[in-house]
Amino acid sequence: MKAAVLYGVKDLRVAEVDKPRIGPAQALIRVESVGICGSDVHFYRDGRIGDVVAREPQVLGHEFAGIVEEVGPDVATIEPGMRVAVEPSFSCGECEFCNTGRYNVCPNQIFCGMPPGPGALAEYIAVPARFCFPVPDSVSPLEAAMIEPLAVGVHAVELSGLRPGDTVAVLGQGPIGILTTQVARTCGAGRMFATEIIPERIEAAKRHGADVAIDAGTTDPVQAILDATDGRGVDITFEAAGAVETPQQALDITAPGGRIVLIGICPAEVVPLNLTAARRKEFVMKWCRRFCHDFPRSIVLVERRAVDVASLVTHRFPLDKVVEAFELLLDYRDGVMKASVDF
Repeated sequence: MKAAVLYGVKDLRVAEVDKPRIGPAQALIRVESVGICGSDVHFYRDGRIGDVVAREPQVLGHEFAGIVEEVGPDVATIEPGMRVAVEPSFSCGECEFCNTGRYNVCPNQIFCGMPPGPGALAEYIAVPARFCFPVPDSVSPLEAAMIEPLAVGVHAVELSGLRPGDTVAVLGQGPIGILTTQVARTCGAGRMFATEIIPERIEAAKRHGADVAIDAGTTDPVQAILDATDGRGVDITFEAAGAVETPQQALDITAPGGRIVLIGICPAEVVPLNLTAARRKEFVMKWCRRFCHDFPRSIVLVERRAVDVASLVTHRFPLDKVVEAFELLLDYRDGVMKASVDF
């Protein structure tokens, strides 16, 4: 079969590789659509994310959906011909954290498209069947692939304990930030602030639920939000930019007793924070680790058109143009929000 294989930094090639064979509890998925995530771009540009290094040839891609081609003898939940969205964090199912329902922090999990996990930028992929979720025919392949980033936004909002009417800020309006903005609005958020430095994404934030969208490249976002809230700050802040400066901004704009959820993956392993000022506010800070039991709810949101995932995919490519997709995302060219590879 054909797959996009990363051989080194910026060395991504479409190659012929062996079609995978499935085990007793696995399913073979014929891939229909794959979204390219910022983490995929990290591997393409740097060959690594933090301490995870692609030392061997690696197929990338984890935001995907497809059609069940074959199932193993132990599989009873899905069958050939079904269209599915696939949750790409394959936890062990046996450790303390899996057994207590917190499988997203399983220390033994394999993540699709991250060494050593197989990636979805391929014609076929073998996955554990228990991570396959059927999608209705009203949900397109592209939308089904977007269930994965949407589930991150759903999980983040769940972690925040958002209550109807809470004021909210979302720092960073890339795909995850926009989806978090949409989910927060759907769940009853009150006045919503968004910050971003890319003009097209500032406009997208307005279209997708932000009442106030701030250009953080030309305006101090902390002062702007404090001025707009009479110095109080917001009840909930979602940090989705993954920048060095945005966690401190989150501390500065969150009201006393508020909540902060850190979603973004920062390139720096150590980020300076003013903890003295933060302690006085006694707010709750949580980190968002992907998703946890969120795919079924995310599918419902898309099926009922409570959120718009399709419009975030601004550019689509066939597999043989996958390098063009990555190069486009490297420089945020042509107003790109999200690029997909479609089979």
